[in-house]
Amino acid sequence: MPSDFVVIYKDIRNKPMINSPMDTADIRLLLPETIWLADEDFERAVEISNPVNGETHQWQTYLHVLGLLGFEQWLRIRVTDIPINREKCSILQPKYPHLLAAACNFKLGEFNLCLIATESLLDEVVHIPRAAIDLPSFAAHFYVLLEVNEEQEQVIIRGVLRHDQLVKYRQSVNLQPEPNWSYVLPLSLFEIEPNRLLHYSRFLVPTAIPLPVASANHRAKPSLTRAQVETLLSSLQSPDQPLWQSLTWEEGAIILQNPELLDILYQWQTQTERPISLSIRLREVLAILTQPAINAARWLQGELDEVAQSWELFVPEIPSLALYRSIDSIDQFEAAIAQLRAELDIPLAVHPTYQDIQLNEIPIRLCALSWVVESQRPVSPVTSDNSQKWSFMLILGTQSGMVLPCGIKLQVSNLRGILEESLLEMADPFLYVPPVEGDWGETLVVTIVSPEGITLTLPPYTFQPLQ
Repeated sequence: MPSDFVVIYKDIRNKPMINSPMDTADIRLLLPETIWLADEDFERAVEISNPVNGETHQWQTYLHVLGLLGFEQWLRIRVTDIPINREKCSILQPKYPHLLAAACNFKLGEFNLCLIATESLLDEVVHIPRAAIDLPSFAAHFYVLLEVNEEQEQVIIRGVLRHDQLVKYRQSVNLQPEPNWSYVLPLSLFEIEPNRLLHYSRFLVPTAIPLPVASANHRAKPSLTRAQVETLLSSLQSPDQPLWQSLTWEEGAIILQNPELLDILYQWQTQTERPISLSIRLREVLAILTQPAINAARWLQGELDEVAQSWELFVPEIPSLALYRSIDSIDQFEAAIAQLRAELDIPLAVHPTYQDIQLNEIPIRLCALSWVVESQRPVSPVTSDNSQKWSFMLILGTQSGMVLPCGIKLQVSNLRGILEESLLEMADPFLYVPPVEGDWGETLVVTIVSPEGITLTLPPYTFQPLQ
């Protein structure tokens, strides 16, 4: 290929008409646009695909990047007055390709495009990830089918499909997703004239093609037990292990739509020697996203919700919530809290809650306190305003009142990272975590680490006054 010959566009429609019978398959072969790739396109595809986990996913990424680069060149020749943006395209971010075999979030003006690249269409079917259709984070107004022929150094635009037409077809035939979280569509469903995309982008508004939106209960989350979390982490140690083999679709959807978790999963799969801090962080984020939270706001009324009771939290001053519990060391905790009240602004109405835990054969007791942070402006008592704050404080001791072992660690985190952590450097009956603040409705999680490095991530806490 001549060095100055970067891209050639072939349009078979410019050839003389052939007066002979022609079926739809013949038409499909004649009409597609063909884009020739340059050497730098292949270099860029290698560069982007190399960091991706697993050989299979690397190859899929390589094909999709070639398809994206070719398609983008085709667009830029034909569209000069509409912005083209691939900055947030999923295939260009290493954390997505092993979970999503498509180039989602390619922007043409205000339209979302999803590029589907394949080596061959001999079976006349197209596989589209379910996430690219059903999840608001990835759904597209248009799905562009690209055939990538690496040996011939070309990309062929095979068709365009509107999201509303896809949904209509799915409903008409009651199409069900495959076990691997994808939909299989007939090739004939795609419009073979790629210039239709240019027409749509000029004469339609994005709202003309409805996309899925987050539902009112989008915060509802599936529950993973500790055993399930450990199974998931074990299965994800292999970069080639598909997520759909370890999770239900509902669980996978939660993960796919949380970039923080995807970042950590990517680190987990790419590091051969995983530090304890990474393991803890992954368990914490999974707990926040997949486990029901204890509502600490109920403590202010002297109540424990069902989640708290299921984890056997108790309140000694309320007999019904402390049945059959040993009260050894409780007096010591109360004395410690009284001392803290003199140093910190802890309201008198706060009810401490306790949880007895076995950590590496150490019988420890965790005391948690929560209260409303007084606002500088009046707030309606019947509305949960996200601008309101709550405080959360922890005291760790033993069930017997003996001193804690040196080297034990206690930390509080949210989705963004560690908020506070404390390490016991000298023998002491208690280890404190200073009060941390969160928004009403924000979820926090607690992790305890033994001196030997044994970790325990507890169920998450939140603060919902109206529940």
